[in-house]
Amino acid sequence: MKRVSIVTGHYGSGKSEFAINLALRTVSAECPVALIDLDVVNPYFRSRERRGLLEKHAVRVIGNTMGQDVGVDVPAISAEMYGPLQDESTSAIIDAGGDPVGARVLGSVRHVLPAAEDCEVLCVLNASRPETQSAEQVISLIYGIERESGLRVSALVNNTHMLEHTSAAELARGYALCCEVGRRLELPTLYHGVLQSLVEEVPAEWSGEIVPIAMHLREAWMHDAG
Repeated sequence: MKRVSIVTGHYGSGKSEFAINLALRTVSAECPVALIDLDVVNPYFRSRERRGLLEKHAVRVIGNTMGQDVGVDVPAISAEMYGPLQDESTSAIIDAGGDPVGARVLGSVRHVLPAAEDCEVLCVLNASRPETQSAEQVISLIYGIERESGLRVSALVNNTHMLEHTSAAELARGYALCCEVGRRLELPTLYHGVLQSLVEEVPAEWSGEIVPIAMHLREAWMHDAG
C-alpha cells in the first residue's frame, strides 16, 4: 500500500465500504490515517457517514465544507483535505465518486497529490454488477475514469459480492475478471475485499492481499431503515 490510495469504481461496486475497511485495517500502522470522502455526486453510502466508527479507531475523517455527513448533498470539497495529502507522515485514503462522473473531482485536486511512487489509484470491481461483468465493460469504465480524472489507474481490487449472499464462487468469478482485465491493461490485482465469513475460502495462490470486509455502511442503513 502506498501513502495515498485513491479508491474508484462503478456505483454499487462497494468502493466506499472497501475504503472504510481499508482505513480501519491501515490504522494499525504507526503513521496517522485519514479517510477523505470526495464523493460529491452520490448521496447514498458515503464513507463519511461512519465518522463515529472511524474516529473511534483513530481514523481522521474529512468530508464537505458544510460538515454534514448524512442527508445533505453538498458538492463542496473541504480545504482540510490538503493537509493529509501533503503530510508525508500521514497515510491517506481517498474515497472518490463512482464512475467517470464521480472521478471528475479528482482532476481538480490532482495538483496536490504526491508523486506516483507515493500514490496509487485503485479501481474496485464487482463482477456481480450488470455494468461490470465483462472485461470490455471494465476496461471502458477504467478508460472513462482516467479520462475524467487525468490520473492512471494503477491496480485493481476484486470486491465481487452479493452482500450477505456472497459465495466463494462469486469471489472466484471476480478474480478471473480481474486477471483478464489485468492481463489486457497490465494492471495487478492488489486487494481482495472479502466478507469476514469467507476469508478462509480464498485460495492461497491468488495474488493480492485480503481485506476482510464488515458491512458498516449497509448494516447501518438497514438498521436505520428499520
